[in-house]
Amino acid sequence: MSKRFIWAACAAFALAGCAVGPDYKRPDTPQPQWHGALPHGGKLDGLEQWWEQLNDPLLGALIVKAEESSPSINMALARMNEARANATIGGAGQYPSLVLGAGAARSRSAFGMQVMEQSVGKVGFDASWEIDLFGKNRRTAEAAQARFGAGEAGWHDARISLAAEVADVYVELRQCEAALSIAERNRQSRAAVREVTRIKEGAGLASPMDAARALAGEAESDSAYIAKQGECARAVNRLTALTGIEQNSLKARLAARQGQIPLANFVDVSSVAAQVLSQRPDVAMAEANLAAASADIGVSKAALYPSLTLVGSVASNVIYLGGQSTQVPTWSFGPSLSLPLFTGGRGQAGVKAAQARYDYALANYQKTVREAVRNVEDALVRLNVANARAHDGDKMQEKYRQLFQATEARFNAGLGNRVSLEEARRNWLQAQDAAVAMDRETVSAWIALYKALGGGWERAARPGKLADNSNSQK
Repeated sequence: MSKRFIWAACAAFALAGCAVGPDYKRPDTPQPQWHGALPHGGKLDGLEQWWEQLNDPLLGALIVKAEESSPSINMALARMNEARANATIGGAGQYPSLVLGAGAARSRSAFGMQVMEQSVGKVGFDASWEIDLFGKNRRTAEAAQARFGAGEAGWHDARISLAAEVADVYVELRQCEAALSIAERNRQSRAAVREVTRIKEGAGLASPMDAARALAGEAESDSAYIAKQGECARAVNRLTALTGIEQNSLKARLAARQGQIPLANFVDVSSVAAQVLSQRPDVAMAEANLAAASADIGVSKAALYPSLTLVGSVASNVIYLGGQSTQVPTWSFGPSLSLPLFTGGRGQAGVKAAQARYDYALANYQKTVREAVRNVEDALVRLNVANARAHDGDKMQEKYRQLFQATEARFNAGLGNRVSLEEARRNWLQAQDAAVAMDRETVSAWIALYKALGGGWERAARPGKLADNSNSQK
């Protein structure tokens, strides 16, 4: 082998250490100024225990069941698996390829009266290796790996959204069951007033207008009860669709804690740190897509430069002619150079398109970060309002309870009438219904904050992940 060829090969390997295009670097996104607060004393490691805090084992079991059968989770998982396979394909271009080939042929030719037949058999290896002169293969691998990271983050995002949805529907159902029980007692109160008024009307102690008012109140309570029944049935249907559990079996499991809203002694909120954004899978996914777009710029730029491929083959040929066989070994090795001289502007247009995709991904990343801030702020406002209202609701319920007890004592002492007693009872029931709704609002606010903070998922720096892309080779 000549010295000139050796020097050329050395130069090619030296150039293989270069890579055109930008090395990915996380954008300098302005740190958000938080106005709200973060639970767990500003520590994020407690987020994954939120469902246990609700002290309802059935809720956790339903979330697990939903994850096992959810089409949205399976879709996200399929996309992640596809991205993982594409990452393997993208990385394969950095290595040589070796192909085993075999073939056989029989031919017949005639020269005048002479006929010649021969058989040829061949077995050999064909090898090729594209020297990554300007980093095209490396950038392709970086882009594919980043897209795998985006697919993985998308899978986590789907899991968090599903868990939050199951929890929200579950709490809605429990609140509906409690409200249905209150509506039934309200019906009984209205029926009692209607019966008393009917008797008084028969005795001439009540006017037809009073009787009509009592009947209208009873019909209104019956209608509200039926509407609440429908609302509870729809919540059960939604849980059935989310978990994939057969409805009769689901109803049997739900019966144990009917009307009990899962509550916990949540800690008070404290100041929020901006690094909470790293907890959110959607932010990680947007950043991974940005890293992939950055690598794509390098791929398109590398396409403007020459490509060098080393090709070689080793084969053994066996020729059968005239009853005799001859073995002929062959080999070949050499470089193949390709230089794009004229492509009608396609190469430069490819670079511009890649840059435009990067600009779009950057804008989407910035938009996702801003939405993350807004989601957390909205969840915190909702939580603070719910906590404040829950305190007032408890106070209201207690005062109406005291009023009902005082009215009941007067009635039992013969100093009041049944209509006034039932009116006081319904006021207390209405206060209980409002308190139940506020309990649901409080828990739903915590569920919304769980989702806004990215749930219990934490992005880990793993080999070949997005964390490595910022340290790509020069």
